[in-house]
Amino acid sequence: MPQTTSEKQRTNITITAANLAAAREFGLNVSAISDAAVAEAVRAAKAKAWAHENAEAITERRAWIETNGTPLADLQVLKID
Repeated sequence: MPQTTSEKQRTNITITAANLAAAREFGLNVSAISDAAVAEAVRAAKAKAWAHENAEAITERRAWIETNGTPLADLQVLKID
């Protein structure tokens, strides 16, 4: 069963003692920061995987546009040169 964003799972992480002490000194929530960092790393990994999986289609699309121009270009209101 997939987890929803409200479900939490306990885990252990290892960080330097200096970083943990500094985080505590400033009242930072290490769990929330770790969760946000992992979420961003997952987002970046998904984007990279998608780009890799679709690289051929992206290349073909760019080549088509280079040859044929952008679809509906004649209807474009804002012209950028």
